[in-house]
Amino acid sequence: MEHVSTERRVEILEQKVELLQELPARMTAVEGRLTVVEAQIVQLRTDMNNGFSALSYAINRMHSEMMARFESIDRRFDSVDKRFERLDQRFETMDKRFDEIDTRLAAMDKRFDRQDEGIAAIRRKLE
Repeated sequence: MEHVSTERRVEILEQKVELLQELPARMTAVEGRLTVVEAQIVQLRTDMNNGFSALSYAINRMHSEMMARFESIDRRFDSVDKRFERLDQRFETMDKRFDEIDTRLAAMDKRFDRQDEGIAAIRRKLE
């Protein structure tokens, strides 16, 4: 192993002591930056919390509005369904009436056919 002179060892120690003497100033600078970063993180957290709260409020409001609109649409559909049910009842009533009229007309046709046959028979006898 090489023998280091005392002077060289003293120089090395002096350099290390100088570096150690600068250490408190460097630590103070790091602490200052750390304080700034910590304040920024706290501000970011506050801003994000406020932003999320506002977003949550907006989503809840939109949800409430959409639910109210859906309920309104449901009521309108119920109203339309009731109207269609009434129309269906009216059409069923009209269908029954038309069926009755068809039955009457068919009976009348048969009577007219019988009368036409009777008149034709009378004409044949008269000829």
